[in-house]
Amino acid sequence: MLITPFFPALRARLAAQARQHSQALRQVHFPLLVEQLRALIPAQLLSCEEEGTNCRDRIFSLRLTFECFVWPLLKPRTSCREVVRAVQALFKSLGLGPVDEGTSAFVQARQRLPRERLERALEATAQVADRRVGEQGLLNGRPVKVADCSTTQLADTQRNQQRYPQPSAQKPGCGFPVLKFLVLFSLSSGAILRVVTGHWRNHDVRLLRGLLDALQKGDILLGESRLRGLPDDGLSA
Repeated sequence: MLITPFFPALRARLAAQARQHSQALRQVHFPLLVEQLRALIPAQLLSCEEEGTNCRDRIFSLRLTFECFVWPLLKPRTSCREVVRAVQALFKSLGLGPVDEGTSAFVQARQRLPRERLERALEATAQVADRRVGEQGLLNGRPVKVADCSTTQLADTQRNQQRYPQPSAQKPGCGFPVLKFLVLFSLSSGAILRVVTGHWRNHDVRLLRGLLDALQKGDILLGESRLRGLPDDGLSA
């Protein structure tokens, strides 16, 4: 959104808005983030499991660990120590007792976050965002969903190199694994509805097939010309 070659008049305006939103997010205090997330995501979605590694009554419950996971994403360069201190302050303000200052419990809980729960939480926030926008974001009463692809570099590990190989033109040992991802988001609210990943050789259309179940009858799908070639029966929505 910061690069608008077809709408140069909007470039300065969009860039300014991006900076304002970024600065506002970085100033969000942890208790406020907790309050906002609990208003967006249904309680049962991040409730403790009846069985498994997240079933015990821990300080870093599934929900609190998720909130601690999101906060550093909004505040770059936030250390695990800062996260734990924020949790200590939150517990003290709520009269919930002391929290150990060590970071080990949080790090281990973060590593146990189930991917499936994270994906469902993402979808839940998008649904809330669309409800808040209402019908004003529809086109002739029909939802517009936008599909777009991009790539990012991953940590240079053997596992990543095998699963997401770098381009063949890159000299061995000089590049990083490249992950390609396709995002489906709502044009009404701008919220991300679904994400599918693959390696850089995957064609956009192939990735889009992985998102077809996110399209409903009556939806309008908006995408770049690279998405041409998908059979008509593949886009029955």
